[in-house]
Amino acid sequence: MKLRKIIQLEFVYQIRQVTTWLYFAVVFGIAFLTITANYLDDARNGYFMINAPVVIASVAVVCSMFWLLIGASIAGDAAARDVQTRMFSLTYTSSATKAEYLGGRFIAAFVLNIMILLAIPAGILSATYLTGIEPGLLGPFRSASYLSILFYVILPNAFIATAIQFAMATLTRSAMASYLCGVTLAMTAYLGGQVLGALGLRDLETFMDPIYLNSVMNHLNDWSPIERNARLIEPDGAFMANRLLWLFITACMLAVAYFRFRFAIPSAGSAGKKNPSQPANVNDPGLLNWEKAELLPQVQAAYSPATHLHQLKVTTWTSFWALAKSRVGLVLLGCLAMVVGFAMPGNLKAKGVPLLPVTEQVLQVLTAPITSPGKFWIVIFLLIIFYAGQLIWRERDSGLSELANAAPVPEWILFLSKYLSLCLMLIVWLVFLLIAGVIAQIAIGGTYVGLGLYLKVLFGFQLIEGLLFALFALWIHVIINQKYLGHLVALIAFGCILFAPLLGIEHKLLIFGSSPKWSYTSMGGFGSSVAPWFWFKAYWAAWAVLLAVIASLLWVRSRDESLLRRLKLARRRFTRPTALAALIISGLILATGGHILYNTNILNNYTNEDEVSAGRAAYEHRYGRYAYTPQPHLTKVNLQVAIYPARREFELKGTYLLVNKQNVSIDTLLMAAPEGGTTTGITFNRPVIQVPADNGSGFFIYALKNPLKPGDTLLLNFKVYHKAGGFSNNGADSSITEKFAGLRNYEWLPVMGYQQYRELDNAGGRKKYGLAPRPATASVYNVKARNYAPFAEQVWVDALVSTDTDQVAIAPGTLQKTWKKGDRRYFHYITDAPIRNEYNFFSAAYALYEEQWVPPQGCGRPVSIQIYHDPANAMNLERMMKSVKASLDYYTKQFGPYRYRQLRFVAKPGRDGGNHAAPANITTGEGFFLMNPDKDARGFDLVTAVVAHEVAHQWWGNQLKSAYVEGAGLLSESLAWYSAMGVLEEKYGPEHLEKLLSFMREEYETPRTRAALPLLQAADFYQNYRKGPFALYTLSKYIGKSRVNMALSQLLQKHSPGKTPMATSLNLYQELEAVTPDSLRYLLHNLFKENTFWDLKAKHATIKQTKAGTWQVTFSVQARKFVVSERGEEKRVPLKDWIEVGIFAPAKNGEETGKLLYLQKHFLRSDQQTISVTVPVKPSRAVIDPNYLLTDWNIKDNLAEVSVEENSQK
Repeated sequence: MKLRKIIQLEFVYQIRQVTTWLYFAVVFGIAFLTITANYLDDARNGYFMINAPVVIASVAVVCSMFWLLIGASIAGDAAARDVQTRMFSLTYTSSATKAEYLGGRFIAAFVLNIMILLAIPAGILSATYLTGIEPGLLGPFRSASYLSILFYVILPNAFIATAIQFAMATLTRSAMASYLCGVTLAMTAYLGGQVLGALGLRDLETFMDPIYLNSVMNHLNDWSPIERNARLIEPDGAFMANRLLWLFITACMLAVAYFRFRFAIPSAGSAGKKNPSQPANVNDPGLLNWEKAELLPQVQAAYSPATHLHQLKVTTWTSFWALAKSRVGLVLLGCLAMVVGFAMPGNLKAKGVPLLPVTEQVLQVLTAPITSPGKFWIVIFLLIIFYAGQLIWRERDSGLSELANAAPVPEWILFLSKYLSLCLMLIVWLVFLLIAGVIAQIAIGGTYVGLGLYLKVLFGFQLIEGLLFALFALWIHVIINQKYLGHLVALIAFGCILFAPLLGIEHKLLIFGSSPKWSYTSMGGFGSSVAPWFWFKAYWAAWAVLLAVIASLLWVRSRDESLLRRLKLARRRFTRPTALAALIISGLILATGGHILYNTNILNNYTNEDEVSAGRAAYEHRYGRYAYTPQPHLTKVNLQVAIYPARREFELKGTYLLVNKQNVSIDTLLMAAPEGGTTTGITFNRPVIQVPADNGSGFFIYALKNPLKPGDTLLLNFKVYHKAGGFSNNGADSSITEKFAGLRNYEWLPVMGYQQYRELDNAGGRKKYGLAPRPATASVYNVKARNYAPFAEQVWVDALVSTDTDQVAIAPGTLQKTWKKGDRRYFHYITDAPIRNEYNFFSAAYALYEEQWVPPQGCGRPVSIQIYHDPANAMNLERMMKSVKASLDYYTKQFGPYRYRQLRFVAKPGRDGGNHAAPANITTGEGFFLMNPDKDARGFDLVTAVVAHEVAHQWWGNQLKSAYVEGAGLLSESLAWYSAMGVLEEKYGPEHLEKLLSFMREEYETPRTRAALPLLQAADFYQNYRKGPFALYTLSKYIGKSRVNMALSQLLQKHSPGKTPMATSLNLYQELEAVTPDSLRYLLHNLFKENTFWDLKAKHATIKQTKAGTWQVTFSVQARKFVVSERGEEKRVPLKDWIEVGIFAPAKNGEETGKLLYLQKHFLRSDQQTISVTVPVKPSRAVIDPNYLLTDWNIKDNLAEVSVEENSQK
């Protein structure tokens, strides 16, 4: 009876609280917005039905994570309210037992949290059925979808979180402990995988996730479309292990809380210290000096600036020290900094390759903006919210508010002291972070620690981010004036900052604390990124100061805390100095905001995501009818490029030679002007009439007075001028800075014809704007589409480029001569042969590393290999040069001569290490030069492999340009990686190739669905960069590498550069089919024309010694084969395949596998069968498909350890 009564009293008490219903409303709102703002576009693009079970489950776990942050006060209040309200003297002396008291409170909190989490299905149902979502996006209603998340997600998460929060609040007698538990659990779910991955413990991710967030979210990727729309979330082995682990942790926490709890008066002091709750003995007359009849001294009140400064110093230090020495103060921040330091080696990697630990790379890990904190900074911002609440409520929680409010201290000092104490906590945190970063940098092997850069970035850029948010959080707590509600509102506000773009808010003038990102690299410095960052931060700093003034006016100093009372007090506090300060601050807001608006919306064209989509749709609506209008081909470009880095401007003067290569006369010319620059001086050498068109979109239509007949030529003259004016919403123009200029031709030069790549290609957007449905990429079977690919023309380029005297200019072609004139430096480049119409112009203070490649007899002409790099970073130059030479050796022998006299790698500023291969000039991200393969524990040189891959693009992607259809990536990325495999195998040995293959197989570990189009129609990263190269490699291992390379050589010979129709994956298949024996045509079909998977398992293997001293191996295997459709429909097909079988000797010390004793292909059929082979020495293991040539979803079960037959032992 008492248990039921306690449950009832607790439930009724909390159900009447406004905050309980606010928590319900917030969870409801998050579920609603997750459907409408996040998943609706995916549903319109055909990724899943909007009410698919996996969508419902993913919304449930996402909402559960946010609930951990906002709903912790339910359990905390139930556990610690009696202590905090000082009602324990009554409740602890009641007749209820400990089990009834704690059990009643806990059960009520658990039921309340279940009720709050039921807002998740309510929000999903409302968003799905009450918002007018198109019926075609809805699947049938299935109650099982909601029941499964109730029993597998909501109830377990509610119990685990409530129990842990309740136990911690009981043990500490503080409701705030439950809040910290909620933050810890949420961050464990959100960041656990990243931290464990950085520490090399990725396998533990599933077990460390308290709400099963990552596993459910992974199903969005690793389930097929059919599974996403139909499959329910069901418990499997990993799920049960996760739930049992956390239930065990929960049970332990509850047990500890139960056995440590006592119905005893909470101690207000520490052991050995005087209890401050016991008053001093004032009954001793001697203490009052009554016998001397002395009067108390007169106190002279002084309110000078010095007094205010002293008050500010004392109150700031008192607040800071109270926060610093708490359980969540400096000790916690120090521990977080240690975690960051320990995880640094894992974060300083690119594709698993350690990076040189330069200061800017370390700072990239240590810093993050408010709007996208990621990793550990999100924990800091959540702690700021917690710290702000603790500071604002410190005196009231301790019962000293009336005394503090009666002190002769102005409101602005009270508020400012709280803010400064929070600032000190941030400064201490950054000091910890600096120490962790420096120690980690030195420990990893950094040779130079840029302490000045550390100080500038951490205590300049990053500190500002924290200070703005700290003031924002304090302001919310002052305005709300209710501790837990303040936390809730602050968390909601933080969520709005994080997810503003999803809510349709994209302009940074409307997102608190938002600004374009700053950037720093050795090559580019801070570039032009500081100015826009500064203006936005100044704007938000002015807003923050105004918020501080408002907070001071509404500061609570009386028992009457009603809003009406506070507004009356604010009116009295609004003195002339306050009004003047508010006026000045408002002026600063208007001035800085106006300057930003002028830059973002007038000097630059601001467009949000919807406007960009609308523009693409308008382009197709207006000009789509010209898609197949015959146009002259660009064949020669003559350019004068004047780059002025110091002034951040450039001018292009050019002439196009256009030739009618069509079979019909051309009477209409279509031209698109570059969007960023100002295009003038457009003239033709033939009379034309400009047709009225929407020139606001930069699209021009000209009618030729005399049609251009087949074979006729036409000259087009133009000028393009651009000055980097101000900055946009995303920051300053990075194409030209004082230290670097990088200009792409298709961004800054006119383009002839209608460009299909500018169309809107996502299904949802096309439907929204009334465009006809079409695939994102044209079908490989679309004959008309085979005549188009963007910038596929072969052109001669003659470019005269000038720049500042301290910089080097680079353009396509061979450098004819260079000279200086005045304060300008000139470079004249001419291409040796036509290049694909994609090229760049660069200008920077480059250092040059150059060597000559001499080709083998009959394999072309010598090539100058040039690497233009940052003078401060000469790492990897010899490695890159060696790889380029090896690649040219191999490719020229296998696929034909290299077409140009030079091959360049040109560095560009940036933290990434990406590469892009234009004809003859390969752009390389600055981060690529920081990769340190010598420190790679895998013993694998990724730099060499990537360089070989990029050089291969000179043949695959530049010489052979595929049509803009499905499977285009197979002819560029897949062939380039396959070619790189050949380089590594021939020049560096099979061992190095095997390490590359192992690296590429790591993609198998990333969760993904089996559902996909066949490789001939491939369009995604995994198929183009991983599955495609493996398919080609597998085929080469079956039919021979020479045959595959012969087919590729034939493909190049039959498709001359710039000719139409262009090559497609069907042409590749045709050439491969011609060199594949009839007996292996099935394999070619499986690899390329179907999405085939093999299921190969090693059942068991036994051995026995023969009379001849050899060993007979009996190997039982199971083999099956499946074809999986694009939608995920699996169809088992008969298996009659040749599959490798390998037998290995025992591994010696330090070896992963032993010596290969036997490797042969066996003809296998479906299901289980036995293979018998003889080997010369005693083996240790048998493996089916040991080289993983076939696409097996689970390669871990291909191996069987051998056992000796019993009769053999006898």
